[in-house]
Amino acid sequence: MFNDVNAADLAASDTKHWWFESKAEFVSSALEDMPTDGYLVDVGAGSGGVTAMLRWPEEHKVAVDGNEQLVHDARARHALETLNADVADVPLPDGSASVVCLLDVIEHLTDSAPALSEAHRLLRPDGRLVVTVPAHASLWSATDEALGHARRYSRAMLRAELEATGFDPTSLTHVFSWLYLPVWVKRRRDPKPQFGLDVSSPAIARTAALLTRLEQAAVRRVSLPVGTSLLCTAQRRA
Repeated sequence: MFNDVNAADLAASDTKHWWFESKAEFVSSALEDMPTDGYLVDVGAGSGGVTAMLRWPEEHKVAVDGNEQLVHDARARHALETLNADVADVPLPDGSASVVCLLDVIEHLTDSAPALSEAHRLLRPDGRLVVTVPAHASLWSATDEALGHARRYSRAMLRAELEATGFDPTSLTHVFSWLYLPVWVKRRRDPKPQFGLDVSSPAIARTAALLTRLEQAAVRRVSLPVGTSLLCTAQRRA
């Protein structure tokens, strides 16, 4: 199961590792046409590293997490407005958010419906949901088990869960397409959990930033068929 040691390791890397930086870029691109006068509520935000990097006004961000230590870290490290709350029970009014993010959250839940329904409640009528999840069952490994994943998603699975909880997906694409093959190979050669936090250097970070920019440009035009993650935006159905 995903434990406090894993949480601490990830929290220590979430503002300096290229994967988190790329993730923040993908999510920011999915919001670039949104007016930024409303609140962005990042549910399951952990220690807030990705939340802090999102291109949204700092005074209009709220980081929500159920782990008290991670909430403290998000507030202390990034000066974010924070809430210590369960992902399915966020103490904010109905329709208070322009954007709700569930970034690598629902794959940890046996049943995603309560968290998605709570996101639906939080969003104002013209609001947007942004979801990221790990993709492709073919990549399932001990790493997923160590991270506490219940599943890896296909497009059809994610679309079905969103539609069942009152959302209409507006874009759905794989991202991190360049990582699929090396991750697939590495996970089959070495059965031990591998978080990838040790795979970093200035050269790797620069390469990842370049590939992220290229992929950002691509997903504006097409939905990519392969990648280690899925990125979805959805509208709240009345």
